[in-house]
Amino acid sequence: MGGAVVLCDVCGAIAKHSCKLCGKRVCDTHYDSKSGFCTSCINGRKLNK
Repeated sequence: MGGAVVLCDVCGAIAKHSCKLCGKRVCDTHYDSKSGFCTSCINGRKLNK
């Protein structure tokens, strides 16, 4: 019995990461390992300075 599969909040693929800024669960495609942020945050949707 495995754990529940978590899906990417952006595209619905299997999520392996959680954004350090907004908390979205995201797949490899929508995650930047250098920053720990999802692509939505990197693109400025959550970075309102």
